[in-house]
Formats: sequence, C-alpha cells, structure tokens
Amino acid sequence: MGHRALRVATWFFSWLAPRSQREAVIGDLAEEYVARASTASSSAALKWYLRQLCASAPPLLWIRLTRTTWIATLGVALSGYVAVAVVELIVNWAIANSSTTGAVAYNPLGMFITFPMVVLIGYIAARFRCAAAVTLAAMMLLSVTAMTLWATESVPTWYRIAYFLVGPAAIFIGGAVNSLRPAR
Repeated sequence: MGHRALRVATWFFSWLAPRSQREAVIGDLAEEYVARASTASSSAALKWYLRQLCASAPPLLWIRLTRTTWIATLGVALSGYVAVAVVELIVNWAIANSSTTGAVAYNPLGMFITFPMVVLIGYIAARFRCAAAVTLAAMMLLSVTAMTLWATESVPTWYRIAYFLVGPAAIFIGGAVNSLRPAR
C-alpha cells in the first residue's frame, strides 16, 4: 500500500504545484522520502511525506487560486463541497433507514450510489468555473487526508483507501467530462 499511496498522493499534489516548480518540489520531497525510508520505517517515511503534502497544499492552492479569479472559483468549490456533504448525508441516511440494523458503518453501497452524484457535482462546478473542479478535488483530498492521518477511530483500510480515491477522482472525472464539451 505504501508505494501506491505515495504515487496517488504525489499525482494529486502535482495538480496543485505550479508547472514551473512542480518537478523541483516533488523531486525534493521524493529525495527526502527515500532518505527517511532508508533510516526509519517506510511507514514513518510515508506518514512524513503525506504530512508534508498536507502542509504544502494550502500555500500551493493559494498560488493556484490567485492566478485565476479566485473568489468566484473558491465560492463554486465551497458550494460543491457543501453539495457533496449533503449528498453523502442523504445517501447514508437512506441506507441506514433501509437496512435492518440501521447501521451505515463503512457500507460500500454508499460509495457506489454517491460516486455518480459527485461526478455530476464536479461537472457542474467546472461548468461554472474551470478551476473549481480542481479546487474542489483538492479540498476533498486535503480533508480526507487530514481525517486519515489524525482520526482516532478504527476504520477499515479498504475504506480509507476508497474514500481517499473515490471523492477526488469523481470530481476530476466530472471536470474532465466538462472539458470534453465543444467550445462555444
């Protein structure tokens, strides 16, 4: 899981880094990761790496937003984030009410139902502001990463990985579908 998580986190992070600095920033992080992995456990090195990405993401997101009309982009992304939260709340509520136990805990059905709705939210966000889908995916990635790193509850590994990938991927897919539309 370590190398795959490292590649996925780096891929998402590369969307935030400005092109002119992308290789240098990711290269420096990769060098330090290798150095730490050789002196400590790969798990500790991976945790360090993910924390560095989380710490670097807000300033890089700020740079990305200031190069666009950032207030409108951020407003659309925040609206999309709220829409995703509402969709998850409704889906989890519906699953809990339809199950015999009333428990939703880590039900993959919720992700399958939510995924197309989140793709639609990403599409709509990108329709309003092209950078909103990337911003929304970054917001989701940051919140999921923070919850993963600092959560105290016991969560199955498959659920953490799926949650880490599904939400941001759905937003990116929605944004990509929007970019396939013919220009006016």
